[in-house]
Amino acid sequence: MKKETRLSPVFLALSLFLASGPLPAAAQMRVQVGAGSSAGVPVVPALGGSILPGAGSLTNTPAALGLNGSLAAPSATPAPLVSVVPTAALQSPSALSAVTPAAATPDNAKAIVVRTPGAAATGIAAEAAEYAAAPAAQAPAAKAAAPVQKSLAGRILDTLLRRPAASVSFDGAAERSAPVFGRMGLKEQKPITLPNGTVTDEQPTTPSPDREPTTRVEAYGLPGARDVGGIFETSRKVLAADASNGTAVVDAVKAMIDADPARYGVSSADLRLIHAQKFTGKGEQADTLFVYFRQTKNGLIVNGSALSFTIKTLNGQPTIVAQTGQIFPQLDVNTETVLTDDQIMGKIAERTGMPTSDVANSFEFYEQKIIYSRGEWRNVKLYVAEGLPFMVAVDVVSGLVFAWDNRTGLESASEPTAGGVTGTVSGKAVDKGPILADSQISEVALPFLEVKIGGKSYVTDKNGKLPADLTVGPEGLELTATLSGPWVRVENQQGATLSVKVAVKPGENKVVFNPQAGVTDENTLAQVNAFHKVNLSLAFLRERGLSNERMDKTQLPVRTNINDECNAYYTPGRPTLNFFRSSKNCVNSAYDTVAEHENGHYWDDFTGGIVNGGLSEGWGDILSMFRLNNPIIGEHFLKQSRGGVDYIRHGENTYQYNEYDEVHDQGQAWGGFAWKLRKALIAKLGEAEGAAMAESLVMPTMFAKASRIPDAMAQVLVNATGKDGTILHEAEIRAAAKAHGIDLPQSRATGVASFLSRLSGPLASVKLTGVENLGGAAMNTGLLAAEGQSPTVKAKMTFTVGALYRGRVVNQLRRYLDEAGVKYELKSYGGWLSTDYLLVIEGPQDEVQQHVDAIQSWFRSLESR
Repeated sequence: MKKETRLSPVFLALSLFLASGPLPAAAQMRVQVGAGSSAGVPVVPALGGSILPGAGSLTNTPAALGLNGSLAAPSATPAPLVSVVPTAALQSPSALSAVTPAAATPDNAKAIVVRTPGAAATGIAAEAAEYAAAPAAQAPAAKAAAPVQKSLAGRILDTLLRRPAASVSFDGAAERSAPVFGRMGLKEQKPITLPNGTVTDEQPTTPSPDREPTTRVEAYGLPGARDVGGIFETSRKVLAADASNGTAVVDAVKAMIDADPARYGVSSADLRLIHAQKFTGKGEQADTLFVYFRQTKNGLIVNGSALSFTIKTLNGQPTIVAQTGQIFPQLDVNTETVLTDDQIMGKIAERTGMPTSDVANSFEFYEQKIIYSRGEWRNVKLYVAEGLPFMVAVDVVSGLVFAWDNRTGLESASEPTAGGVTGTVSGKAVDKGPILADSQISEVALPFLEVKIGGKSYVTDKNGKLPADLTVGPEGLELTATLSGPWVRVENQQGATLSVKVAVKPGENKVVFNPQAGVTDENTLAQVNAFHKVNLSLAFLRERGLSNERMDKTQLPVRTNINDECNAYYTPGRPTLNFFRSSKNCVNSAYDTVAEHENGHYWDDFTGGIVNGGLSEGWGDILSMFRLNNPIIGEHFLKQSRGGVDYIRHGENTYQYNEYDEVHDQGQAWGGFAWKLRKALIAKLGEAEGAAMAESLVMPTMFAKASRIPDAMAQVLVNATGKDGTILHEAEIRAAAKAHGIDLPQSRATGVASFLSRLSGPLASVKLTGVENLGGAAMNTGLLAAEGQSPTVKAKMTFTVGALYRGRVVNQLRRYLDEAGVKYELKSYGGWLSTDYLLVIEGPQDEVQQHVDAIQSWFRSLESR
């Protein structure tokens, strides 16, 4: 083919793109270096600037660690445009050691094409209900072809010719944790030791794309983006369905998926609908439908898979404004069950050290699903046991057994209605804060409590009122009750659970569970606290349409006064909330903010599953802060303050998000974002209106099931779409995210200059963000390393490279690190015009600091050219 015929479509496609309007902006770049670093110096890139040729290359010698020189700018001919972004395999996102050879450059897409299909109707409720039941067997589906990777020029050509371009966008992270059930207590939990003395296994992961072909979808249709199709597709899409008919909208989404298997990786037959949850917009906010699927193979859910669509009603039409998730199109696993039940019990006994008879009597089957662990997909059966803080998974083909810590955190019934009253049921409790020596004890009404009167069962209303239609003779009837109702059942772990037996007579009655309780009666106060607070938290969710049928049909066991200290947790699988008794170090954990936090994990689990530990921690904090109007989680939790702090977390925190941090730390970003947004909206709209708007923007995000905290924040921006298609309260949302180091996708661009900057600029900015130390010493904490020994540290650097230069930047960086013998990992978070990278270097502090300084100096030299 002649050169002219190759150039014309490429430059024409670029021209079309430049005229197409705004694109989402790149994420902020920052650098996190090892111990002893100074404050960062921001570098402003020159828009449209280039890197001069002939300035040398990235080198490493024993004499100097200088990363001198820069990269040669690509020529004006089309050949470099193609060669700079290779068409070969994508860069592996797995951890890379010093001997790892230079890999091909990642070429990742976040934008996808969506089409407007027709659809046949099916029942949403019936389909979603399958999620709560055991998965039915399905006929094996044909394996979808792997999406084809193309060069940048090839994808631009697809834009022009309207051919389907691959939608694969790899989260370049190495195998991510994809917990079946993560360990997320109020604080980090103590390790569990099994009966045979061994420890629990690592949670299952999601495979990195170099190990398993992955289709990752991430697109946000913000105002101002125009549809040019192909690789630049980010706009909103209108579905051919009645916006008021949820079933028709879901079917339209399925038809869209089926019309483009190269983009989504699977057909709708390989997806299970988890929920289609609708929310009515507040004020000028548009109505929203969240549609959430999980991938299946032969009827088994694939752990770590997800496909989420946010659909707004704009101008009366259902319009897709966001879609995120990841699918594994070439998943290869044997879905047959080879082992018998007896063999499975024997394998569990071997792994745990428990007698086989005890295993058979204790462990109950929970579910069967597909997980990725120890380098391969596995067909496992999951088992839980009453009172045991771990879950086991048995590979039903190989017999391999995993034991996982399933502590997470900190019967059919409908909500009763009642008219008049004949009395109330209450209990003595501490209504606000923990049980302390100076706490105020008060009577609190016990909502949704089951009572038996004259042999018949009744349920109190949300104010603890007895039913109005109850009639008794002058002799009265016996009333009996324990702390149990349709949604909560208290199980005390230190002595008997509270109960009451009294006579009720005509007229007004007052029933109190623990009428003599004082501040020293921790046991009974904790029980009433737990029943009261968890019920109010669940009612808060139900009243706002944030619950679902599965939650509304579940009675949640709540265990109080557990003989342990300084924590609380939630256990999925066999869902329970668990609260510890007091000790010399901490208070009894059964009180308002802690109960709200743990109930947040339950909510997260029952609305599609816990997909991210940091998000789940944040959800627990948000539920507490929003319901109680209190930014403090675990107020006065510690009896001895640490650094003047006696609480666990605070919504006013200044934590800067880092996905490598411990999940409770990460959760501060999501919780802090929500609280700061709520505070800003209250200042803007007033107390009641601002709080209600914050709830309307943040709380429904649960049903989008974002996989990362930045994605959840971006989802809030999408949730703020008004009826006219604009973004409401955009400045407040962006400011709250920025407070935690996260820049949200932009709805506006700066035209040609912005495009050229993102395409050709090798880096965006540089910012130093902190220190992580893996040895016994940490800078700025007063601890010192052993004499003569440099502590081991990790340095984290994040940077962005434009599409025309990323191959050269990455290859030179790898060459330098490999020659230096540095232990490192380089991960990519791809976009079409630029790619965000995370570089983690590990080693002795002084050596790591040298490398960080050298690499940072090189970055700045590139920026200055």
